Amino acid sequence: MRTGLMGVIALAGLAQVASAQVTYNDSTFDVFDNPPDNPYDHLDISSVVVSHDASNIYFTINVRGNADNRDWAKFCVGIDTGAAGGDSGNGWGRNASWGSQGIDFWIGSWIDGGGGAELRGTPGWGLLAATYNGDPTIGQSFNGTRTERSLTVSRALLGLNGNDTFRFDVITTGGGGSDPGVDHLSNASMATPGWGTGSTAGEFLSYTIPAPGAAALLGLGGLIVGRRRR
Repeated sequence: MRTGLMGVIALAGLAQVASAQVTYNDSTFDVFDNPPDNPYDHLDISSVVVSHDASNIYFTINVRGNADNRDWAKFCVGIDTGAAGGDSGNGWGRNASWGSQGIDFWIGSWIDGGGGAELRGTPGWGLLAATYNGDPTIGQSFNGTRTERSLTVSRALLGLNGNDTFRFDVITTGGGGSDPGVDHLSNASMATPGWGTGSTAGEFLSYTIPAPGAAALLGLGGLIVGRRRR
């Protein structure tokens, strides 16, 4: 009976270790044209929640203002998996500098026209998946007032299949092809003073995926030790 209980506890622990959730808070009122005009509060990131399961990585982007009537807002994620050859650019040619850092993948998303998202990767920023192609490996949604934007991407597409740590930045931007990142999650200060000036990232954030295999071994090890003590 006791062994069975330990098995349940071990499996519960495995479920917790195999998935995780981390909230990354960002300073607010750090975008240009703040109050009293306040036109870009819908691009002002307040927090980003990152989580995962066995198949996917999830990004939930929260912004300060209501984007429901300003649907030209774009929400993007740059991901550095640690692979050699990280690119200093991005999949949409946005005027955003990562400093000395580079990214391997770019998730670009939009809310106009019902919303959509696509994943592009290096080299060359070719298209890897897109919602408009019906790809199940990428997904998007937003809440009614569009203050919360959720993005889903396949771990397999990113090559994150085991015990991995990736680095990332989240930016908001506009509809122009050369627009900067109006707000960068990685930068607690103003990333750009205006549309005509490129934005600058801070140090990338990091997220670690625990290895389910290692967690399973840990749980089984606890059961084996318990049996030996009998």
